[in-house]
Amino acid sequence: MVTPETLGAWVIKCNPRRTPVDAMRASGRARPQWCVAANYRSRLMHADQRVLLWVTTHRDRGIWGCGRLLGDPVEEDGRWHVPVDIPLLRRPVTAAELARLPGLRTMEVFRSPQQANPSWASRAEWALIDAVLPPE
Repeated sequence: MVTPETLGAWVIKCNPRRTPVDAMRASGRARPQWCVAANYRSRLMHADQRVLLWVTTHRDRGIWGCGRLLGDPVEEDGRWHVPVDIPLLRRPVTAAELARLPGLRTMEVFRSPQQANPSWASRAEWALIDAVLPPE
């Protein structure tokens, strides 16, 4: 279970079959807001926390961007959204690359890929991920 003490980074999943990724790639940034489930996790989301963009069902499935939350989730028309600033990486860090790192094979996006946003990475997982992210 995620708590403020165990959280390393939020993970927002993007399904390219539902959300076109070409426009994001062209702009170099993820969309400025993402849908999240209204649950205990979204109540833990606050401005300036780390957030990763995980693209699913793509040949380059994995982490496409790393940034920060810009605020708390807000409800609009019965749906919850969280504002983000996520610059995209020049090259995604693929799931295959991450799965080779001991300590990441049990990351939630591997264990429960269909779970609603937000997913999360623990502090220990974040340390491993941060070490393989390209310099900004």
